[in-house]
Amino acid sequence: MSTEPTAPPAPDDATTRRALRRLLAGGVIGSLVEFYEFSVYAVLATTLAAVFFPSVDPTTALLSTLAVFAVAFFARPLGGFVWGAVGDRIGRKRTLALTVLLMSAATALMGVLPGYAAIGLAAPVLLVLLRFVQGVSAGGEISGAVSFVAEHAPENRRGFFVGMISVGAVVGTLLGSLIPGVLLLTLSTEQMQAWGWRIPLLVALPLGLIGLYIRQKLDETPYFLALREERNRAANPVRAALAGREQRRLLVIAFFLVAANASSFYMIVGYLPSFATRSLQLSGLQAFAPSVIALAACLVAEVGGAWLSERVGRRTVLLVSVVGLLVLSYPSFLLITSGTFGLIACGLVLFGLLAGAYAAVINAALVELFPTRVRVSGHGITYNLSVALFGGSAPYLLTWLGGVTGSTMVGAYYVMILAVVSLPAVLALRETARRPLPM
Repeated sequence: MSTEPTAPPAPDDATTRRALRRLLAGGVIGSLVEFYEFSVYAVLATTLAAVFFPSVDPTTALLSTLAVFAVAFFARPLGGFVWGAVGDRIGRKRTLALTVLLMSAATALMGVLPGYAAIGLAAPVLLVLLRFVQGVSAGGEISGAVSFVAEHAPENRRGFFVGMISVGAVVGTLLGSLIPGVLLLTLSTEQMQAWGWRIPLLVALPLGLIGLYIRQKLDETPYFLALREERNRAANPVRAALAGREQRRLLVIAFFLVAANASSFYMIVGYLPSFATRSLQLSGLQAFAPSVIALAACLVAEVGGAWLSERVGRRTVLLVSVVGLLVLSYPSFLLITSGTFGLIACGLVLFGLLAGAYAAVINAALVELFPTRVRVSGHGITYNLSVALFGGSAPYLLTWLGGVTGSTMVGAYYVMILAVVSLPAVLALRETARRPLPM
């Protein structure tokens, strides 16, 4: 006889509200740590280029650093396959504890690496290895977290709760931009290259330990417990996620849904920091303002988009925001590259609002597509492959294309192309808001 999961209660008493706050904290903390670590690397790209890739050509050194940035993203699909299977086999809770610990440890170890001047070629090799470990752990983090929160959340607030994980990503990115940004503004170039770059990376360890503590206090999800009691766990969740025409159709839709999210969000996280200094010729405090302004707008849009998705549906929010990215990315970049800081800020706010609205809903839409026995794997495979292809490579690709073409508008073209890629997937998406998760 089938065992149905106990429906998550509505937040109508103090005990339940406390439980839901713990749930949110447990889901959000990993996303915060993950994006803190990734954005720290992006902001420190120029400094790390000098420490690990000394070269007579600064552009070559920067491209080498951005290539290492991309390594973590290309490791993410492996993490999606591995941790997705683990999450669908042993449970969401234990998987989340492992991923946040591994991610933080890898980042802290980067903070104690000797530079090229001390150990030569071994320095960039070890940097690549640790970035790879970061990517593998991050590949399981987001999929496990959104599945965990979705399976615990009340049905009528699931989209909002899952959307808060994207808010955690923005908060982590802001922290990862501000902490190294303050150091870059207050320390000399020599001090940053000697020891200053290590501080933001070492901060990841206490953040990760806090995340581990919070997650150990959480309960396993009712959906996974019901699955385990039924003895219905897939022996090979990845194979099960790939089996059958309908399942493969969902995977294709999910993969292309993420394309617009990957291109727009990682444009802000990975491309804007170096674009502001190299192409916009900004320096000092203004050099960090573009990322902060865009992320602040993104944060507002994510909260609003997640809330709105409960009322008008996931599909409607995704459709409006992807059309907005298609139509308004070019005007946004015209403003961003105008040379007048007020207009630059307007362009960043417009772009951040569009990127944030899409990011707010994408994870809820994905996890609501897949049944419980392959939910983490289905999300992990599609999300991480798409992010690796369309997000992780963007900083390197766009920096190279900008250098070759001399154009400052390559970012706009890139987002517009991937909005076109995502649009058919959004149109093919069935509405899942306020409906039970598929078992």
